[in-house]
Amino acid sequence: MSFNCSNIVNDHSKTDNNKEHYRELISNGYFVISKLLDRSFLEDLKYVTSCLLDAQDEDAGRAQLSTGSMISVTENTLFAELVVYPRALEVLRNIGSICPRWSSGYIISKPPESPALFWHQDWWGWSDLSSYTPLPQQLFFMYYLVDTTPKNGCLRLLQGSHRKRHEMHDLVPDAHTDKLRRVVDPNHSAYQAIKDEIDVPVQAGDLVVGDSRLLHSAHSNISGSRRTVITLWYQPFYDLLSEGLRSAIGSPSRPPKWTPEVWEKLNLLGIIPAYEGNEEPTPWNRTPGRDLQ
Repeated sequence: MSFNCSNIVNDHSKTDNNKEHYRELISNGYFVISKLLDRSFLEDLKYVTSCLLDAQDEDAGRAQLSTGSMISVTENTLFAELVVYPRALEVLRNIGSICPRWSSGYIISKPPESPALFWHQDWWGWSDLSSYTPLPQQLFFMYYLVDTTPKNGCLRLLQGSHRKRHEMHDLVPDAHTDKLRRVVDPNHSAYQAIKDEIDVPVQAGDLVVGDSRLLHSAHSNISGSRRTVITLWYQPFYDLLSEGLRSAIGSPSRPPKWTPEVWEKLNLLGIIPAYEGNEEPTPWNRTPGRDLQ
């Protein structure tokens, strides 16, 4: 696997398909690529994630009743390969990404007969003025390991909500609360269907790329099987971010499950963020301000 920033140029004219993906990302907040994962890698990911999920205790499950599991990808070195998966890096290149960085990732698996995921958006830098501009500060890469439908908890989203205020921004300003994760009040508006929502059913091996500012959720899983997705977060235009954001992103923690050799390889491939300046980090703020109109 190779990663060379010099090969990543802001060229949106390679193919009509690449230009369409860029337009969809800027306008709608997301796009889908079918069958991005090759079959053998998909099977390896399914096996490793199943082992990690089988080992999860009941307390962890109750703490993430709405979300499903939240297991860091740093629990197994196989996921380091996913971070620099060549086909994924090509997706970043094709939307004009300039020296992207990866910051974190989780295995998110909704068990059978589990409730809906609360409506939320993943961006935490709303105190920075760039959060109100078209260019995405952070992207989610969602790799689905099973076919998904509304029956087993497929993704649902509010198209365009990354750049336009929706009533859900005010109903659930910061959805990442312990009460919402544990579904203390199942009648809360954070779990309900919205007339504007769009379902995004996909097949195993598909990739959904989205702007982290996009409001999204997932249906309840009323099937008898797990619905598993691996979500990775990238900063596609890291070098264009403000110093405050780059300072806040810094370098991800380095748990021992990934060996120093793995981290060194990722460093050499240029995918790990590093900030060496003196700027104070942009404060963590998940609530969009009134500049989002």
